Amino acid sequence: MTPCKPVNVLHQCKIGPSSGSAAPVAADIPLSFFDQPWLPFPGIELLFFYHYPYPTTHFTQFLLPHLKLSLSCTLIHFYPVAGNLLWPHDSYRPIIRYVNGDFIWLTVAECDADFSSLSGDHARDADEAHAFVPQLPSSGSVVPLMAIQVTVFPNSGISIGVIHSHSLMDGRSMDYFMRTWAMISKLGEANQYLSTLSIPFLDRTLIKDSNGFEKIYLKELEGFARSDKLVSGNRSLRIMEIKMQPEHRMFRATFDLNPTDIRRLKDWILVRRNKDQPSCLTSTFVVTCAFSWVCLVKAEALAATEFEESNNNVSNFVTSIDCRARKDMDPLIPPTYFGNCIKRILVPGEKSKLLGEDGVFVATELIEEAIRGLEKGLLRGLENGVSDLMRMQSGKYISAAGSPQFGLYGMDFGWGRPKKIEYVSSDTTGAIFFRESRKLDGGVEIDLALNKKEMDAFALVFASKLKAAL
Repeated sequence: MTPCKPVNVLHQCKIGPSSGSAAPVAADIPLSFFDQPWLPFPGIELLFFYHYPYPTTHFTQFLLPHLKLSLSCTLIHFYPVAGNLLWPHDSYRPIIRYVNGDFIWLTVAECDADFSSLSGDHARDADEAHAFVPQLPSSGSVVPLMAIQVTVFPNSGISIGVIHSHSLMDGRSMDYFMRTWAMISKLGEANQYLSTLSIPFLDRTLIKDSNGFEKIYLKELEGFARSDKLVSGNRSLRIMEIKMQPEHRMFRATFDLNPTDIRRLKDWILVRRNKDQPSCLTSTFVVTCAFSWVCLVKAEALAATEFEESNNNVSNFVTSIDCRARKDMDPLIPPTYFGNCIKRILVPGEKSKLLGEDGVFVATELIEEAIRGLEKGLLRGLENGVSDLMRMQSGKYISAAGSPQFGLYGMDFGWGRPKKIEYVSSDTTGAIFFRESRKLDGGVEIDLALNKKEMDAFALVFASKLKAAL
């Protein structure tokens, strides 16, 4: 095992909204019932790699001041990011509190590791990526919501590592925040960019709790917010301990489905539909999820590790639906809503059928059926939001994160598009991360972390099943 190269911290600073900005002097933002289930979960970690063929001194003299300024300008419009999470003893619910002078920590570091290897697609030690994402305190009476680390690889590249509380925002909101920062950095004018997209919608009271989800959630979350340890009148918050495979060394890798692969997979599925079935067009996201699910179930069976052995014939796949786009939300949620607005969907499947010749078709049908089930009520079953998430983390579930629609590879800060993006949290959450291809329009990249046996098996199954479908 090759040891990870040490990271040398050069500089740490506090970045808040620009002085004299439109950010309020103070604001208490209540967590909605979409935010609250994520309260006990560890921070989400993302890593963006960029080519930057200059020495560290060039970065610190020319690029760093610009990044700080553009981040400060971005926080004017996304000021909750600079706030803190707390649950005051006299408050019914947890809140995000922003006060003038609040900030996020920006860490600047340097590392002489092999940038090309770190930003490659090949399987490599999953622990390596964590060195380039900052730490974010997740327990206590006042919990920060985001931290950022920029690491310079002299004469090779830079990485931007971001960690944020999931109770602050979902993937779409994270994408919106990062794209705004990138465009302000590139264009130099915040208003020029924001006028084309409109200002983020920050009012979480728009989410109406007519079904009483909050009361159920807060009762279940009391164990993660201890009122017997008050500090400055706030309950002490803590997070779950999540260990996916503690006795296994984890590896991270990226797999590609190009546009031709996806089109042929869709055609392969289409010819297997019965004539009396709806002639619906399978989306790229669904077919990618189905293909990945089947490949992973098969890989686990081939690896046959003692950790994975089970008599259970059920494999559970979990995906999310963005409720902003749903017409049955009342009131309607604007696309620029900043926060969490997703519903998790659990899709159980019989392993014996998923492992069969038509496994990808079976998986596709199951996922599409679960999505169609939302027509019976978008918020149906959401009363189990907290307990379902707890169970998903403690059991063996295959979950999807990200989306090819986010456009992450469009985040150009002024020195080019990312060379690579990684979902660093995959080795702790076990999620498969989907994003658009950086190589071909219409393609999809699939990120995941597995132990060595499973990763080798997944690579073999991925190639063989794709060939069989084509």
